[in-house]
Amino acid sequence: MEVKELIERARGIEKSISDATGDLRFELHDQLHRTLELIKLNGGKVPTGLHRLDLDLVDEAVEASFDNVPV
Repeated sequence: MEVKELIERARGIEKSISDATGDLRFELHDQLHRTLELIKLNGGKVPTGLHRLDLDLVDEAVEASFDNVPV
């Protein structure tokens, strides 16, 4: 798959993430992250907005993991 196609796929996933909640949101983040890695592996540059979204979703996942930690 070409870099352009991978970026288009990532943009589609980005739109799906904005409407998703719960486990689906985390599954879509995994798909987004893998797609961004493929962009890099194919010599492409990840658009800033998609990179920022990936980082924000990582932060969200980390925070969610602490919701289940007893105090």
